Amino acid sequence: MKTSKQLFVIIALLGASFAFAAETKPAAPAGKKGGCCVKAEAAGAACAHPCCVESAKAGKNCEKCGGTNVAATKK
Repeated sequence: MKTSKQLFVIIALLGASFAFAAETKPAAPAGKKGGCCVKAEAAGAACAHPCCVESAKAGKNCEKCGGTNVAATKK
């Protein structure tokens, strides 16, 4: 009887640890802008490439120009 209670406690603790581990997800890494967008930003303007303009409207970085398709961070 005592062994079955100990086994139950061990299984319950393992289940709880898996539940807590599943809840914690790492944050998505910040997006990377394409080279043309970085150059235009350094010059104080927005990139004029049609693909970059379309991606910016969607709130993303242009993958075609070398950026990562993660939501752009706004400062």
